[in-house]
Amino acid sequence: MLSYGTLRACIRVDGQALESYGIEMFPEENKVTCWIASEAGKTFSVVWQDINHARQYHQTGDVTLDGVHGGGQLMRALRFNEPPTYQRCTAEFKYVNTSMNSIRPLTFSRLQLTDEDQHLDSAHAELGEISLAIWPVNVIGMSHQRKLVSAKGTMVHERSKKASSHCVGFGEEIRVPPQQVINVARVGITPTATFVFRYRPFDRLVADGIAPLPMQPSRGTKREAPVDVSEPEDNNDGTGLDIDDETLRELNALKAQVRRLEERISTTRSGKRAKIESSDTMWSQ
Repeated sequence: MLSYGTLRACIRVDGQALESYGIEMFPEENKVTCWIASEAGKTFSVVWQDINHARQYHQTGDVTLDGVHGGGQLMRALRFNEPPTYQRCTAEFKYVNTSMNSIRPLTFSRLQLTDEDQHLDSAHAELGEISLAIWPVNVIGMSHQRKLVSAKGTMVHERSKKASSHCVGFGEEIRVPPQQVINVARVGITPTATFVFRYRPFDRLVADGIAPLPMQPSRGTKREAPVDVSEPEDNNDGTGLDIDDETLRELNALKAQVRRLEERISTTRSGKRAKIESSDTMWSQ
């Protein structure tokens, strides 16, 4: 999760915040950037919080997807002495409006390539980025008009392909009743904070030295499988290689030692059982 001042932001997948790599801060721009690992087909959402529990002004989070504005989410001001609950201090953007009565969830998708020249300049400079700009705002009214987002997939020319092989896509359409939209006006000329999440497949992040290699199990904790000494006597160890005579003699000696130990244990148990049975009487006064 990224942070700037009292603001926190992350990309959430399967209910968990994605890990951030290569975090950089640019105080002169009120901006924080990072890298995250994308997985094609996964649904995601943009989540942000404000831990300023004394905040008495409205603010909105404007989300840009691959350089295209996708919409915003309003976080209303806290009233005086209002408890700062999770719901009142957190906003989540997870759908785009594709019509007045339909929405589609955000997903990571595979980038579509083409050799058609009409797409030579179609690759946006911000392809592979999810940006969240948080602004203080004034609420100025309500309307039924929504900003609609095209649900067409991103297609770029194969010669203009960036390092990313993923893009932001959209899931299946969900029908919803028409809803009113809150109209706001920004306060100031710069956002309070901007969070930029640059996404790539995890393997690409590792290859570029941005993300560390996955943790490998420690050799010190690896347990070897027990040797089964009851296997039939055979001069082949299962790999197609014959066992030499000296190894075979050692194996037979071990088997003989195991048999002697088993006989000793059996004799000891028989003696203890006989003693217990001879004193199996409870005395009472």
